[in-house]
Amino acid sequence: MRYSTYFLGCRVNQAEIEFFEDKLLKLGFEPSKDGKADIIIFNTCAVTNKAEKESYRLIRKIFATNPSSKIFITGCIVPLNKSFINQVKERIVQDNEVLKKNVDNIYIIPSTQKEKVIEIIEKEIIDKPHFDSLEISPKFIQRSKYYIKVQDGCNHFCTFCIIPYTRGRSRSKPVEQVVNEIKDICKNIGNNSDFGAEITLTGICLGEYGLDINTSLAKLLKAIIPYIPENARVRLSSMDLITLDEELIEVMASSPKICKFLHLSLQSGSNRILKLMKRNYTIEQYLDIIDKLYKTIPDLGISTDIIVGFPTETEEDFNLTLEAAKKAKFHRIHIFPFSFRPYTFAYQKMRHIKIDHEKVKEFEKKLMILSLEQSKNFITERQGKEYDILVEEGGYGYTHNFIRIKTNVDKVNCFVKVKIDGIEEEKGNFAVAKGLVTLPV
Repeated sequence: MRYSTYFLGCRVNQAEIEFFEDKLLKLGFEPSKDGKADIIIFNTCAVTNKAEKESYRLIRKIFATNPSSKIFITGCIVPLNKSFINQVKERIVQDNEVLKKNVDNIYIIPSTQKEKVIEIIEKEIIDKPHFDSLEISPKFIQRSKYYIKVQDGCNHFCTFCIIPYTRGRSRSKPVEQVVNEIKDICKNIGNNSDFGAEITLTGICLGEYGLDINTSLAKLLKAIIPYIPENARVRLSSMDLITLDEELIEVMASSPKICKFLHLSLQSGSNRILKLMKRNYTIEQYLDIIDKLYKTIPDLGISTDIIVGFPTETEEDFNLTLEAAKKAKFHRIHIFPFSFRPYTFAYQKMRHIKIDHEKVKEFEKKLMILSLEQSKNFITERQGKEYDILVEEGGYGYTHNFIRIKTNVDKVNCFVKVKIDGIEEEKGNFAVAKGLVTLPV
């Protein structure tokens, strides 16, 4: 039997898809090469209105070309409230008679119950006894990039965000389980200098790791670092600034195996808007911590998320955001036009407020220009500096602080040492550096 997997959105969704793929391989499934499969799993995204619409569009496209397949829909378009699940099915099939006829082939699984995907496949499709959903399956495919989900859910309930309503409260994977997964992956990576790998720890609120099990992200890093071979490194996915603590900063600064890069969402540079968003920090607090990070962690790179067009945002508010982004020296800015999301405070209390979409486009354009400018500055300041990069297809790779570099290396999935030699090209809101290879790592 064959399977296909799809995902939209964050690194957590990608990590979950890799988990499903490993489980299916262990159960004897083979990956589809043409998109047609017996089992299809789609991990959706609903963090913005655009992402939700794209999720439904892809679901209908997949289902239309695979009407007899068993299709599992999970991720953030699936609300935790069971009474809404049928609405998801209704929206998928709409008025399409073929889809209506095969609607029983669709399984809608909430994000907090993803293990049920494998349970259903075992019990109803291949009739095999269920194994523990927390069992560590071997990594069947040697990859250069691995994503391990160590945390899920969120306790913050920012007024614009749907995630707590689709993924539930924050919860952490036990340290022992993460260590076992790391050991498993590192066996697959080996110590071959001709092969390199990067392991990314992911979570919806990664910095909250351990709050529910009496530990911390810093302690988790200390537990896994001894098992990381010389030809591998660890990267952290996005987190909230308020979850950074002294111990985590010290571990990042002192360990050469941890990439010196952080993605710390700002969302706005206006204290008035931050308060409306319920972000739990002021811009002054944010910039103070950013300044400390730059002083403590050598050669640190920082990127961020910013929302434009939050209800009642004015030109003055936006200018404060521009100023904050300049002071923080982000070398990449991810820009999200605001959209009302169901269940959220903003949706319930503010959706009567009209959004000036032309003004939002103007704000977005200004941030794009600033992001590109600061990306180029970050590269130029490191002209002539040497970095180890993990080479991917096309000769591209990333430094530890997340500069994308183009080289003329033919091999892939290996580390090489390169010297930054100016700017190779511009890609939307960030620049790509030119790298001169000096020697393999």
